[in-house]
Amino acid sequence: MAFDVLIADEAFRDLDAISGFIRTKSSIDQGRKWFDSITANILSLREMPSRCSICQESEELGAEVRVLLHGPKNRTYKIYFTICHNTPRNGTVRVFHIRHWARNALSTDELQELMDDLANEQGEE
Repeated sequence: MAFDVLIADEAFRDLDAISGFIRTKSSIDQGRKWFDSITANILSLREMPSRCSICQESEELGAEVRVLLHGPKNRTYKIYFTICHNTPRNGTVRVFHIRHWARNALSTDELQELMDDLANEQGEE
């Protein structure tokens, strides 16, 4: 059975900003290709999302935040997400942040704020 994949508003804003940057630095086609490929990678989390590592940044929170890597070596993006299991083989994956690998690692405070935003967004559903 597959997992549902939900992309938080903040993650959509990240996707939009990054693809916009790529469009201005390269081309509209490159921005679209990047967006389509990262979206497909995110949707791959429907199957076995636990294959991804738990991110270092989550250790201090006591929460299990995982990271999926996307892109070639010098253009890799980190896709941060959590898994809410209904059973070991199904549940919901919630993607809440996307960040270029070269940016500073998320601080515990930043990660906590993103997780709080995700919880608030889930409460509105």
